[in-house]
Amino acid sequence: MLARKVSAICGSIEPKTIGPEKGRSQNMRFSEQHQITRDNSEDWFDANVEMDSPLYVDPFLIFEDESVEWAPAHEELIAFFDATLDMLALAEGDKRSMHWEKAERFLLFPEPKEFALGLSMGHPVGSGIGPDLARDMCEGLEFFRLNGRGSDERLLAKLAVLVPGMGVDRISDMVCNILKERFITYTQGICNSLGVPMTEFSVPNARWTGKNCRWSSARTALPASPTFKGGVILTPERFLKDIPRVTAEGFWNWAEANEAQSLRWELNYDLAKSLSRSDKAQRGRELAHRDIDMLERYVAQAAAEVSPYDVSQDPRGIVRWEEAGREIARASFAPEAPETQGDFEDWLLALAESFKRAVEDNGLWRALWNDGYTKHRPENIAQVIARSTWIEHCRSRNVDLSREADCGRGPVDFKFSRGWQMRGLLEVKHISSGQFVHGAETQLPVYLKGEKASFGIYLCIGYADKDFTDERLGLVRDVCTAITKAGKTRIVPVFVDARPKLSASKA
Repeated sequence: MLARKVSAICGSIEPKTIGPEKGRSQNMRFSEQHQITRDNSEDWFDANVEMDSPLYVDPFLIFEDESVEWAPAHEELIAFFDATLDMLALAEGDKRSMHWEKAERFLLFPEPKEFALGLSMGHPVGSGIGPDLARDMCEGLEFFRLNGRGSDERLLAKLAVLVPGMGVDRISDMVCNILKERFITYTQGICNSLGVPMTEFSVPNARWTGKNCRWSSARTALPASPTFKGGVILTPERFLKDIPRVTAEGFWNWAEANEAQSLRWELNYDLAKSLSRSDKAQRGRELAHRDIDMLERYVAQAAAEVSPYDVSQDPRGIVRWEEAGREIARASFAPEAPETQGDFEDWLLALAESFKRAVEDNGLWRALWNDGYTKHRPENIAQVIARSTWIEHCRSRNVDLSREADCGRGPVDFKFSRGWQMRGLLEVKHISSGQFVHGAETQLPVYLKGEKASFGIYLCIGYADKDFTDERLGLVRDVCTAITKAGKTRIVPVFVDARPKLSASKA
C-alpha cells in the first residue's frame, strides 16, 4: 500500500540530481542487496538489512505453526525453560547458590542483530537482555515454580506481565536466540534456493544445551550483513507482529473489564481511581502476583486472538516507510556542501525545509497517515521517513547523520556534523504532543549543551486544525526566540503541515 502512495507522491515530480554517488544506499532490503525479484510464493520477510524494522517475532504465532520445519520449535522453547526451572529448583531459593547464578547466566541474551528486528527502528545493534533483567526473570520463574506452574507455551506471555522491562522486543530477542539454529537452517535453505552467496561467520548464542544450561557460539554460513561484521538471518513473515499482545497495562485493563467484582471485593482495589499508563502497569504486575489464575485467564484469551502483521499491505506503514523518503530525496534539491558553520546552519535549515515542502506540496503527507487517512502515524515513523529523505543528501555532501545520538543527557533525534567544527541537532516533535513546548524550552537546549553545538532545529509536525492555532505555535516561537536572543545557542522552529490535502483537481 505504501508503495502505491510513493508513486502518488512522486509521480509528478521531475527528479533532480543530488550529487555524485558515494557508496551504497543507506536503506537497503535483503532483496535489493542480492538483486532478488520476489514473487507471491516467498514467505520470508524482506528485512531492511541496514536498519531495524519495527516488528517482532511472536512465540504464539510459532506455536500455532504445524509445518514440519517449525512444529518442533514449540517443544524446543518449552525445553529451554524446563532446564531453567530445573536449575532454579536445585537452588532451592538461594540466590547466592551456583545453580541460581547459572540460571541467571542462561537467561543472558545478546540482542540478535542478525534478524534486523526491533521496535526502536534504530541501527541493528542493541543491548539485548542484561544481568538485571535476567535476575528479574529468574525471580519471575521462581514465582511460577513455587506456585506449581511449569513451562508451557504461555510462560513467556505471563513473564511479560510479571517482570518489569520484559517487553515485546525482549521476548522476541529471547525467542530468536533460543531458536537461532532453526532460523539459521531456514535462512540457508532460502539462500541455497535463490543462489544467494553465503560466508562463514562466528554466530553468538548459536546453540544451547539444557544440560548445565550452557550456550555456545558456532561458525556457520550466512549471507553477509552490509552494516556489521556478521551474517543476516531471515524470518517467515507469518511469525511477525507489530504491537504487543500481552502487557501489564493490558492485563489491568482486561481485569477491570472482565473481573471487576473480584478486584473490588476479593482484592480490595479502588476502580474509581484514575490511573496513568505506568500506574496501570504497576497494578497489573501486583495483580499477577496476587492472582495467578486471573493472569492465566487473561493470557489464554490473548493467545486465542493471535494473527500476524500484514507485511504486504503494511497498514501502519512501518515496513515500507523508507521507500517514500527515498523517492522524495531523489526528487528534491539540497544546496552545495557547506564550508563554514554559518553555511552548515543554512544547509541544515534548507534540508528541513525540503522535508516541509515534500510533505506540504509534493504529497509526502500521505506517508504520514494510515491508508484511510483517519489516523496519523507515530512520531518514530515520521522520524525515519524524514531521515530517509535526508540521508542521500548528507551522503553526497559528506555530512554525517546520526539518529538518536547520545548527547550526554539522552538521545537527540538527529545529529548532523561535517568535520570537527560544523555540527547541528534536529528534534522532531508532533505539535499535538504534551511535550511540545517542553521539547523546545528544555529538551533541545539540553541536548545542544551536551553536544556543545550552537545550532538546533525544532521540526514540528501537525495533523489537525487545532495544532496550528496562533496560540499553540506562538508558544514555541517565543521560546525559540528567547533562547536565541540569549546568545549561546540558536534554535529555529520549522512547522510542517501534514493535514490531508485535496488533490489539485478537487481543490
